[in-house]
Amino acid sequence: MINKIYIKDYAIVRELELPFFDGFTVITGETGAGKSLIVKALSLALGAKAEKTDVRSGQDRAVVEVSLANSKNYRRLLSNGGRIKSYIDEEPLPEESYRDLVYSLADFHGQNEQQLIMNSRTHIDFLDRFCKHDKKLIRIETIYNELISVKEELREKLDLSKQSNDKKELLEFQLKEIELISPKPDEDVELTNEFKRLNNTEETINAIQKLNQSLTEHDHSIYRQLYSAIDDLEGLSRFDKKLSHFLEILKQSSVSIQESSSGLIEYLDQIESDPSKLNEVNDRLQSIESLKRKYGGSIESVITYVDKVQIELEELSGLDTSIKNLRNKLKDLISKYTSIANELSQSRTELSKNLSTQIEMAMKRLNMDGATFKVELHQKTSQDETVRHNGVNVKYGPKGFDDVEFYLSANPGEAIKPLSKIASGGEVSRIMLSIKSVLKEGDPVETLIFDEIDSGISGEAADKVAKALKALSKEKQVICITHLPQIASLADNHLFVGKKVVENKTYVETQYLNEDQKISAVAKLFSGENSSSRAINKKDNLDTRAHG
Repeated sequence: MINKIYIKDYAIVRELELPFFDGFTVITGETGAGKSLIVKALSLALGAKAEKTDVRSGQDRAVVEVSLANSKNYRRLLSNGGRIKSYIDEEPLPEESYRDLVYSLADFHGQNEQQLIMNSRTHIDFLDRFCKHDKKLIRIETIYNELISVKEELREKLDLSKQSNDKKELLEFQLKEIELISPKPDEDVELTNEFKRLNNTEETINAIQKLNQSLTEHDHSIYRQLYSAIDDLEGLSRFDKKLSHFLEILKQSSVSIQESSSGLIEYLDQIESDPSKLNEVNDRLQSIESLKRKYGGSIESVITYVDKVQIELEELSGLDTSIKNLRNKLKDLISKYTSIANELSQSRTELSKNLSTQIEMAMKRLNMDGATFKVELHQKTSQDETVRHNGVNVKYGPKGFDDVEFYLSANPGEAIKPLSKIASGGEVSRIMLSIKSVLKEGDPVETLIFDEIDSGISGEAADKVAKALKALSKEKQVICITHLPQIASLADNHLFVGKKVVENKTYVETQYLNEDQKISAVAKLFSGENSSSRAINKKDNLDTRAHG
């Protein structure tokens, strides 16, 4: 149940905080005052799409927030660029997730929402709700999804089987090509370094020889200069012991130079110019680079590809077995699906007559005497499908293989025809109300919102619609925009919506009426006068007052 709505900078609403109550609430007021805006804001807060123009002129964003009886708050922020952010109790949610969570919190019926019943694809949902098929629908949808998945997998396996020989030859060739070289992890890096070393042997020898001369062999080598410095410092240290530390460092450096020179000479003795080794390294490096280009760009990807090829070869080897197993599994799933689909179809067929009767009775209570309502079931045949019903292949889906459509004859003597082709606006309103009245026990939605459901009706029909809404409000929270006094007079709560102009700007003004004000407002609806905020004058007794 909706407890409260908060609206800020939405359309012509500056700021509005409005409570809602149990039972039957009607919303009346001036044409264009903002009645439908409130309903539209409720709809937006509970998942409906928004438009850029919904943000009040001159503002960056609009806010709509609904508080429910479950103590949760549902808020949406709409930027003037059209972007929406959605929150539940301050937790941001992706749009799809948000809509999935809020779609069943309220049921909206207006001139647009009434198109729902005019769409024959939704009729099966109305019937299933009446039949209480919830558990069976969950089961059949689960089986259906698995069935479709197995069908797709089987199709892929059969396609693979047609080309398995060519595929197998290619994979075996690729595997043999990789195994012939068998690259090791990081081998390309090691070979690259080895190639650089071998390819620069002469330069390395010359550089080391020159360096060694500089270190020890030249008359003016670093070692000889350092040795001379050691002699000088030894003489000085006899006079100043503090220099002994530096003397020791120089001696250690001289030893290091000698060791480096010896090591370089040993390294030179080991260096050999080996063109054949260079070619060998280069050939292997090129082979590895070729594999890398073909199979992913790195040695790791090549090794991973080997694992993949081996798995694919195993799958190809066991392809016939796999196809056989999938066919058996598909057969089993089709059997389970068909069994539940038949149960659903039988239940729908039996209970559709009961639903038709109850809706007809509800329609008669809404001044549609002589109207005939019928729920028709049929199946579409298809040679391409794998599910059979009554000996023929039929199209099927997550709800079974039935197509459901509502038929109507609004007047005695008229031929019964599809509802979508013959119903007027007023008839649709009453039919929708009739269906809601019949389905109310099994409907999980606690709040029903009607935006001018009374369109196209008057007189006795209006009286009966009013009584039906009132009866519905005994079990549901009902919120209804109306222009009919018959409906307004039965309300538990009467919300008046007006508008005022301040400094050339239009604002929404709302107030819940007390009993005297209700009488005045209903009287003006009967008389046909335009209600206005000035006509309702006992403002001290308002339950709520809010300005937009």
